[in-house]
Amino acid sequence: MKRITLLYCFFTILFLASAQAQVASGKLSPHTKTFLLKMNQKDISTTQRKAILTKSAVIETGVQEYISAFIYLKENAETESLEQQGVKINSHTGDIVTAMIPISSIENVAALPEVKYVQIGTPVNKKMDRARVTSGVDKVQAGTLPLSAPFFGKGVVIGIIDTGFEYGHPNFYNKEHTEYRVKRVWEQNAQTGTPPTGFNYGKEYISQDSILKKAYDLTNESHGTHVSGIAAGADHSNDNIYYGVAGEADIVLVSYIGYDTDVIDGIKYIYDYASSVGKPCIINISMGSYSGPHDGTSLFDTTTDQMQGKGRLIVGAAGNEGNKYIHISKTFSQTDTICKTFLKSNNIAADIWGEAGKDYKVQVCVYDTINNNNVYISPEYKASDNVDITTRLKNNTTVKNGASGYLYITSEINALNKKPHFAINTTLSSVVAGNCIGIIIKSTEGTVHAWSDESYHFTSNDKPGWTDGDNNFSIGEVGGTGKNIISVGAYVSKNMFTNLNNETYGISQYLNTLATFSSTGPTLDGRMKPDITAPGSVLASSLSSYDTTLNTYRVKQTTLDNKTYYYGIMGGTSMSTPYVTGVLATWLQANPNLTPDEVKSIFQKTAINDSYTGDILPNGNSTWGYGKIDAYNGLLEVIKQYTSIEDMPILPQSIFMYSGNNQQFNFLFTQEDTNVKINVFNVNGQQVLAKNFNEIACKQEETIDLNGLPKGLYIIKITGNKLNQVFKASTK
Repeated sequence: MKRITLLYCFFTILFLASAQAQVASGKLSPHTKTFLLKMNQKDISTTQRKAILTKSAVIETGVQEYISAFIYLKENAETESLEQQGVKINSHTGDIVTAMIPISSIENVAALPEVKYVQIGTPVNKKMDRARVTSGVDKVQAGTLPLSAPFFGKGVVIGIIDTGFEYGHPNFYNKEHTEYRVKRVWEQNAQTGTPPTGFNYGKEYISQDSILKKAYDLTNESHGTHVSGIAAGADHSNDNIYYGVAGEADIVLVSYIGYDTDVIDGIKYIYDYASSVGKPCIINISMGSYSGPHDGTSLFDTTTDQMQGKGRLIVGAAGNEGNKYIHISKTFSQTDTICKTFLKSNNIAADIWGEAGKDYKVQVCVYDTINNNNVYISPEYKASDNVDITTRLKNNTTVKNGASGYLYITSEINALNKKPHFAINTTLSSVVAGNCIGIIIKSTEGTVHAWSDESYHFTSNDKPGWTDGDNNFSIGEVGGTGKNIISVGAYVSKNMFTNLNNETYGISQYLNTLATFSSTGPTLDGRMKPDITAPGSVLASSLSSYDTTLNTYRVKQTTLDNKTYYYGIMGGTSMSTPYVTGVLATWLQANPNLTPDEVKSIFQKTAINDSYTGDILPNGNSTWGYGKIDAYNGLLEVIKQYTSIEDMPILPQSIFMYSGNNQQFNFLFTQEDTNVKINVFNVNGQQVLAKNFNEIACKQEETIDLNGLPKGLYIIKITGNKLNQVFKASTK
């Protein structure tokens, strides 16, 4: 009897453990399950295990290994049970937390009743003189025609999440090099030191001395220095022309680890600092990923949508895959039930998404392109089966799979959007010559979209019945798909440069056109993306002097305080993104309460449409967004939005002038006045036109029409009981 009881208890425990594992598996993202499959391989070596950890969002603290992850909680759930599992919470936005989960506790955490979903951090990759002229930034900065005073983002915090920072570069001081503008640094990769308050990893640098003493985060990397210089560079020393847009803004730098969870933590850290000093804030993320639903429902997009609002903006890169065939799609029917494609690389990463309520099946094969047959083909797996499969492929004297290594197939019905989702990954040590890895998708209804990693392409290999990839829906996750994020594409403002060795290089791009690499939308839910385009091919900005990999691209060196610093060339939506970040910082200077929706409305009203963009409809398009950014007219539109004098911030001038056409000049008044006179004089001092007003209201606009007068330069003087400003106007 005792033996029966013991056996009953044993099988009961075994059943409960199995049931808990099934519950946990149903709440793990496919990429999380893939990570666990790799870690649980029986024949994994110490070296292989280390390699898996290195490529994952793993943080080591002492003897414990944690993985950075999103945890999606039930509404109003408490977090005590997470902490009892050893989870360290970093940020908490709505029902989503970013946290460090002990690797050994991932399934236990997922099995908790208050947890709806666990997703480990997804890798995100960087999306890397005349530009100021093409978009009106020179006018905003000059304070002459058409503005009478400059805007440089004063009173605004610009946050940059990136790597490759040289903290002491002259671009990060003010124009006169008398004030250092980097206020905080968080190096998330640091293994020792004190993390920021509320976070559990990395090291924070607070004082100017400690930041400058640290000097840099990485050697042989300049991306962050270049990006920061575009957005907020101010170095005018030694006749430097490669300064950035918002040269009076405060700067906060986050050297991130490389995953979307770290980016979320960086955003919270920067916003927390801006709140502590009572300033508006804009954050630049020149990075992206192709893993995700591309419809704004990812945990990253959901979290950042909630974090943004009045005076809280995020600008992201649309992506550099506009000319890469990383996407396929297929609409299935009862008579058209199959889609087959190959990956150009043998070690593949593919993310496949269907429609909510419409299931589909997936197979993976090793295909002999010479003899046109499958050497190996997996079973069919349904997305709704919550698959987590590891298959070891062998190719030896006894087993002929045509490849050697591991195949991982995982699936889910996604907790946020209810869409069926597969993740396909391989780690192959060899593939027989002439063989390719193929993916086969089957269904009788619905549309399925798939994206490959940006390093790989889908291809038919010219085989009948197989599908080539395309560059549709190439807009990237992280920087491109959120509902509130400002997503930026790139156009060509410069296509050649001469380096310090007096070598001239040309870029295979045509001036003023959309850069061929600039990713396009729309999002999968039909929203226009990108929102705007800006100069991104190519731009000169600050480089790290600790980086020797870009010597060929250096175009200027400058010596300051007995140290040599460099400026150089980079291109990509990584560069157009900080350009927009800097412009929006100048707009936040004028209106510290700007919201993402208001910014997009300003784009719609003021973006440049020219012969290169073509006529863009009022709702924009998914190539150019609303067009090319116009920093100057956008700034005027920001000022026009105020509804009362009480709402109006303290501005550097009371009247703004802008051209209506070659003969008309418009004036926007930002304060009320009485007995106002507008007098126009030619260059000989003769009055040629006069207009008088008993009173002028705040936000009133008036037009001076010089049509019929000889073409040339005119002086326009505006006076009143309080006003006294002079403008120059040139007719053509």
